[in-house]
Amino acid sequence: MSFKIDLKNFSEEMIPTLTAELIGHFSIDGDMQYHADLSQLKYYIPPSDPNNVDFDLNKNFIHTHYRPTLYVKLDNILKWISNNFHRLEKPLSVQEERWLDIDFIASRGAIKAMLSSPYKMRDELIICASKYRGTIYLCEFYSDKREYDYVNLSLSRRQVHSWGYKFEQYMVADHPSGTPDLKRSLNECEQFFCMFKANFDNHSLLYAAEIDGISSQQLITDTLEGKTFELIELKTYPLPNEEGNIHGKISSLRVMEWWSQSYLVHLNKIICGLKDKNVVRMIKEYSINDLSKLSEDLRIYYCYCHVGRLSHEVGWKYKDVVRTLENKRRVRAILEVQKRNKLKKLTKQAGEAVAKATAPYTAIINNFGYN
Repeated sequence: MSFKIDLKNFSEEMIPTLTAELIGHFSIDGDMQYHADLSQLKYYIPPSDPNNVDFDLNKNFIHTHYRPTLYVKLDNILKWISNNFHRLEKPLSVQEERWLDIDFIASRGAIKAMLSSPYKMRDELIICASKYRGTIYLCEFYSDKREYDYVNLSLSRRQVHSWGYKFEQYMVADHPSGTPDLKRSLNECEQFFCMFKANFDNHSLLYAAEIDGISSQQLITDTLEGKTFELIELKTYPLPNEEGNIHGKISSLRVMEWWSQSYLVHLNKIICGLKDKNVVRMIKEYSINDLSKLSEDLRIYYCYCHVGRLSHEVGWKYKDVVRTLENKRRVRAILEVQKRNKLKKLTKQAGEAVAKATAPYTAIINNFGYN
């Protein structure tokens, strides 16, 4: 699928509003098994002196359990939907062909990739759309090059990729009054996800978002719905100077990815560990409203233009394609029935003609008792 993006006639005033509501959660354990609970929920534990920390991101790296190259796709989201179908189903009296009261289902990563696409034009973006019972499922796939690079990462590169997970281990604990456990081996497979139901322009969405942790004074053991807490997003970035001033120094793509991740789950701030090579030296917090200042050339409304156009192409044109294919199927079915009825009629006529022509001979045979 290809289409043009009209940025000239798109302005910030045309940006649609996104309203998102947290409606569920699930955990993935160290063996990548799904659990419908809060077992992997972590709590943010801020350091006592954020301007003076010494977090070695290579600590105990030889014991790290790396995340496998297996691509999960939408498997875990579908498990959550199966367990919570009654909360999403659309009354049959409204539209019999549609099961869920959702237009699009995806991972946050797929939506983030679409939002970030204006600043990632040279990279191949593969989003596959599949429509079932009136809902369109969007799934991101790796390009051959991206898959090859990921599978063939060297140990040193894999170690660098693991720094973000290690930083999280320094910043979160299993209990709001606990302390980060650095003695425990890092397991990248352990994840906690929240499910969000959102409305973007005229479209409804359901997506899962991996959550680094929450800020809460109370231990939560049953559900996050209706509770008071703040979602936390943790990032790392090279320390540019002694003051830790990174304003105007980050690429538009990086800031766009940070912003889109936060925007989709209504995060208010990002907590960033500024590192000197493999050691985090200070912690800075950045408001989502100020993220655009971290890059010199960031136009957030470009991203709305892209995703709005894409939703039109995938949504409405998808419906046109399905409608066309369905009409063709009906025409073929009608022709098949007509051919079958015509064949039956010809067979009957042929049988009657043969019976009439052979009637005298049939009578003789019957008289001699050969019947």
